[in-house]
Amino acid sequence: MFEGLWESFILLFVVFDAIGNVPIFYSLTMSMTAEERNKAFKVSTIVAGSLLVFFALLGWSLFSFYGTGFEDLEIAGGLLLLFLAIEGVLGRVEAETLRSEDVSIVPMATPLLAGPGSIYTVIYLSQIYGEIQTLISIIANTLLAFIILKFSDIMLRKLGRNLILVFSRIMSFVLAVIAVSMLREGVITVLRSL
Repeated sequence: MFEGLWESFILLFVVFDAIGNVPIFYSLTMSMTAEERNKAFKVSTIVAGSLLVFFALLGWSLFSFYGTGFEDLEIAGGLLLLFLAIEGVLGRVEAETLRSEDVSIVPMATPLLAGPGSIYTVIYLSQIYGEIQTLISIIANTLLAFIILKFSDIMLRKLGRNLILVFSRIMSFVLAVIAVSMLREGVITVLRSL
C-alpha cells in the first residue's frame, strides 16, 4: 500500500508542477498585498483539489459510460501528458499573459494546477491504485502546493527564477518518460486484443 501511495503522490507531484508554476503564480499576483496573495493561493489550491477529487471519484464513470476502455485512457492520457511535457521542456510562457477577474480560479486553479494532465492523472491513479490512495495523494499534493506557493517569494529570492525553471524542465522530462510508458502500455494492450 505504501509503495502505491508513494508512486501516486510522486506522479501527481510531477504533473501538478507546483514548483515550476511558482514564477507564473508570482507574476500573476505581483500587484496583490501579501494577504491577498495568500488568499489567492488558498482559493486556487482548494478549487484545484476539489476538481481533482471530483474526477478521481467520478471521472472513470464518465468515460466508461461512453464505452471507453482503460487502454484508451492510457493512450489518450499518455499523448496528453507527453504534449504537456514537451511544452514544459521547451518553455511555457503564455500562461503568464493570462488574466481574468479572479486569477486564483483561472488560470491558477485551472488549467495551471488542475489542468487536463492532472485530471487524467487522478483518473488513471484511481484505476491503478484505488480511490483512497488517490484521494490521499490529491490532499497531500494540494497542501504541498499551497505551502510552496505561500513561500514562493522566498523561493524566488533564495533560489532564483532560473533555478526554479531548470527544476521545472527536469520534471517535464520525467513526465515525458512516464507519458511514453503509459502510451506504450496502452498500445501493447490494444495490439494484444486484436
